[in-house]
Amino acid sequence: MKKIRLPILACLCWLLARFPTVPASADSAAYFSYSMNPVSASGEELVRLDVAAYKTEETAAGFRLKIQYDEDKLDYVSTETSGAVKSGTMQTNGGSGLVSSVYVCNTENGYAPKLSGTVASFVFQVEAGAKAGNTALTVSADQVCDYDGDSLDADQAETKLSLKILPSLSSKAALTSLTPSAGKLEPDFSPSVRSYSLAVGSEVSTVELRPAAADGGKASVSRKTLNGAGKETQIAITVTSEDRSQTAQYLVTVQRAAKGDGAVSATGGKGGVESPGAGGDRKKPVSLPEDAGEVQNQDGPGSQVRPPEAEQAADSPQAAAEAPGNGEQKSSGDRTLVLVGDRMPSFFTGMLAAALCITVGIAISLWLPIRRQH
Repeated sequence: MKKIRLPILACLCWLLARFPTVPASADSAAYFSYSMNPVSASGEELVRLDVAAYKTEETAAGFRLKIQYDEDKLDYVSTETSGAVKSGTMQTNGGSGLVSSVYVCNTENGYAPKLSGTVASFVFQVEAGAKAGNTALTVSADQVCDYDGDSLDADQAETKLSLKILPSLSSKAALTSLTPSAGKLEPDFSPSVRSYSLAVGSEVSTVELRPAAADGGKASVSRKTLNGAGKETQIAITVTSEDRSQTAQYLVTVQRAAKGDGAVSATGGKGGVESPGAGGDRKKPVSLPEDAGEVQNQDGPGSQVRPPEAEQAADSPQAAAEAPGNGEQKSSGDRTLVLVGDRMPSFFTGMLAAALCITVGIAISLWLPIRRQH
């Protein structure tokens, strides 16, 4: 018998050597799973370590979860329960780089509820000045037991989760450039200047403003369609910082020209002056004769020194009748009229003299009969 047992024991030893034993943590690994959400974050952002339970034949009525973290990079905030883990059945203590959470099911029902899906979430906040890079969170489960208090032999080995810390988001809300599709900003763009004006022609009905935000911020433009010709339109550009904590606003007032509006420049010509045209909107020059003398103000308002030709034209009744004002010149066809102010035409002088003589004659004719009676 001994000769038979020895070869059998030798075979068993050889088999045990070929197939190593599986640790208990391998079986218990299927009871809980862990995940980070999100897997990367920047300063002051929140992250969650989610704990999920798989469906098993044996139901855990109690367990303990432990999480170790780098307190220089993370702050523990809170624990949130969900699913079958009711409020008040999990007690958590956290701080100084360690979070310990103990779950004991509610005993009022006389049995432990089935656990599945996410049962708890541990919320952390990335430190504002945390250095960019990876940091590890180590989580483990132990003291897993059923409703009778018997161990389920489901203690889990430590599991490490990695969280990538991104550079801190910028709180700067400003523009680095602002370019209009038409016209030119006044004054020139500067990030510190918040108000601008923009002049465009009457034919321009839309203006697109192309902003560029600083340090990863976002910019939005309120509108691009302009009001009617001759009216102004205000366009607002709102900038939000990368971390969404700050906002800033820039304002562009667009002046759209009226239809037919434009500057009219005086044309050349010796002694040329501008006079209203027939339409009243434009002016054209009236040329004086080549030998016309200079117009000078000598004797007071409206007095002028005129050339001989102008003197003769002014003395005629026709020229005097066409004089609407003082010191003005008007062009009528190809003729040039020189109107002299503060001088009464001879035609009107004769009429006034005749009227005076008639008045005196009537007065004398009425006065003589009265005197004879006396």
